[in-house]
Amino acid sequence: MPKNQTYCCKFNHQRSTRPSAFPPLTTDLYLPALPTMVEKLNTNQAMVNLTLSVYFAAYAIGLLFWGPLSEKFGRKPILLMGLGIYVIGSVLCALSNFVEMLIGARLLQAFGGSAVTVVATAIVKDLYDGREREKIIATIMSLVIIAPMVAPVLGALLLKIANWHMMFAALAVFGSVAMLFTFFYRETLHTRYAGSVFQSWGRLAVVVKNPPFYRYWLFLLLCLWR
Repeated sequence: MPKNQTYCCKFNHQRSTRPSAFPPLTTDLYLPALPTMVEKLNTNQAMVNLTLSVYFAAYAIGLLFWGPLSEKFGRKPILLMGLGIYVIGSVLCALSNFVEMLIGARLLQAFGGSAVTVVATAIVKDLYDGREREKIIATIMSLVIIAPMVAPVLGALLLKIANWHMMFAALAVFGSVAMLFTFFYRETLHTRYAGSVFQSWGRLAVVVKNPPFYRYWLFLLLCLWR
């Protein structure tokens, strides 16, 4: 059964979980432009591919960074901060004229985008229990699955009418619109963590001590190694 919230509030908060499509959209939108970027940035394929690798690494670290902070300071402040960083990173990507700047901007973009993923999942945890929570998580995952299929098509269309810079400008606009809607979001975390920020991060040790955590990372490393 859902927790004590009105249907209207739940509908609005459910809409706030839709930015979970950020990560696949951000990684796949500019894939059609990769060959063009090699030429325009006067670099090689390996350096351009690094914009993807850096994104995934920063995104993974960001998930661990923002999660405890959202328990300490609430969902809305962290969501606004993450979206703000994401928009700044997207703008810097759009303004990049050399690959090193693009890589740095992608790192910033990923770090901000990871906050969106963390908070979207946390909001579902705040509002729903049991089967209802499973349904909402399934909706979020469907967005994550659909976005990689749609993003390259949108990227190819943008590439036909503009250059690769426009793709990141579009992501900046997307992030800005999401940020605007976030100002109307009602905080869902009513009981915040009372310890310090460092104690909040220290709670991650509980996850590290969990044996399935090691099995998951071993599986992930084997996949990457292959």
